[in-house]
Amino acid sequence: MAFGTTAVNVLLLVAMAIPGFILVKAKVIKPHAISYFSAVLLYVSQPFLSIRSFLQVEYTPSLAVNLGIVFLFSLLAQGVIFGVLWAIFAKQFDDPAASRRLLEEGYLSPHAAAPDADLSALISKCARGRACRVFVLASTFGNVGFFGVPVLQMLFPSNPEAIAYSAVFIVSMNLMCWTVGSYLLTGEKKYISLKKAVLNPQMIALVVALPLFFTGVTTDDLPDAVTKVIGFLADMTAPLCMIILGMRFAVAPIKELFTDWKVYLSVFIKVLAFPLLVYLVLLPFDSMDRMMKIALVILSGMPSASINLNLAEIYGADQKTAANNILLSTLLSIVTIPVLLLLF
Repeated sequence: MAFGTTAVNVLLLVAMAIPGFILVKAKVIKPHAISYFSAVLLYVSQPFLSIRSFLQVEYTPSLAVNLGIVFLFSLLAQGVIFGVLWAIFAKQFDDPAASRRLLEEGYLSPHAAAPDADLSALISKCARGRACRVFVLASTFGNVGFFGVPVLQMLFPSNPEAIAYSAVFIVSMNLMCWTVGSYLLTGEKKYISLKKAVLNPQMIALVVALPLFFTGVTTDDLPDAVTKVIGFLADMTAPLCMIILGMRFAVAPIKELFTDWKVYLSVFIKVLAFPLLVYLVLLPFDSMDRMMKIALVILSGMPSASINLNLAEIYGADQKTAANNILLSTLLSIVTIPVLLLLF
């Protein structure tokens, strides 16, 4: 696919964010309502898109093997990036207990003033350490579902297996986010949530879709009414995802996106270094399915995931750094995704 064609498709996808931006800026939609739109996307549209992708492909032993490979490879790739970055930045992490105490006392809020120099130094150290924890998270876990799926859907509409690959990639990411990701942000193993890692919309969608896939059920075997309902809900994914993104841009302090060098480094790792490493690892495997290679590289190069911000909000971590990573990496992915496709 030519660079220009890919860039235009990605730009058209991002253009869908404009209505969301306008609605929030015009105060038609309040910022607190963004989470409700996200819930519709997470619990309805995206699971139905995954289910439809499995219904649109016919079961073959090779495709089943490929799905297993994508799951294991994505788990390993994310694990390697996560582990290497953790090892590099671990010495800069904050003391979680000290950070929680400062957060409870209001000293980690943007405009808080410290009464003495020692406390000021502790606040700065904790703030840097909290940012480093989010840095590792944001550099590893990409927006495979909310951005990756619409991108693959738009770029490869005649390849539903690409969406199936993304579905299992999302599962591997969720497994890591709710376990080692939670541990990273909190520093305590008690926050590891195996329940949330297993019981999430994407996993439930796979529980529904995989038996249909393995038994050879396709859209041709279902009543037209059922197929249409699944299709309508699945087709909401791309526009709804982009509208939500536009809403988030509308409430973001844009100037802060360009003032932190660590955000630039994190974004570079996420949208370029990570997928290029995946490409180099896969390069020797000439017999590997081409669409699987493309999907793995593109999904590895997705911008920082929304779940990073969600986890930061849940655990009281550095939400500003998480949000800045998401927005800046999404902006730069307009260029990097077409560049990555040039590799093929």
